[in-house]
Amino acid sequence: MNKLARLIEGLDINDLELIKKDIDSGNVDKLVRREIKLKKANKITTCPVCSSEVKEGEGLHLQFGPLTFRKKATFDGVDCLCYFLENNLKKK
Repeated sequence: MNKLARLIEGLDINDLELIKKDIDSGNVDKLVRREIKLKKANKITTCPVCSSEVKEGEGLHLQFGPLTFRKKATFDGVDCLCYFLENNLKKK
């Protein structure tokens, strides 16, 4: 909710009133549901380092964690993968 709160704080009164009208009429709910459906259909994920969108079949994938609880991360490029590895490996 932090991103949404920051976005709302930056709006002027006219935009806020228009958004309130859209919320009351159900347009915001429809928009959010449509975007979720589209993203699921396109299997778009987000790079955990730079937050850019990565389509399924693109980018670099890393699976990690114990066999009983595997995690998968998808990176948009080698630079983000290297950054993730350098900053998340335990220093011995």
